[in-house]
Amino acid sequence: MDYRNPHVMIDLKDGAKTWNIALAPPFRMQSRGLPDGSLTTGKAVTVVGYPHKTEVNELRAERITVDGKTVELR
Repeated sequence: MDYRNPHVMIDLKDGAKTWNIALAPPFRMQSRGLPDGSLTTGKAVTVVGYPHKTEVNELRAERITVDGKTVELR
């Protein structure tokens, strides 16, 4: 996890594949209820988004659910 500008980035393992996921900027994450420290290893996370056009393992997140709390990112 990298919680800094321009976007918060997380690595999320899905089976054998690891996605590099671009979330929202830190100020938006904070204002929508996911401050630094709220995403930690071992938490249940679901991400809805779309794959990057040229980066094979990158996903741009539209929304994220962390331990049952859903946050719209865009």
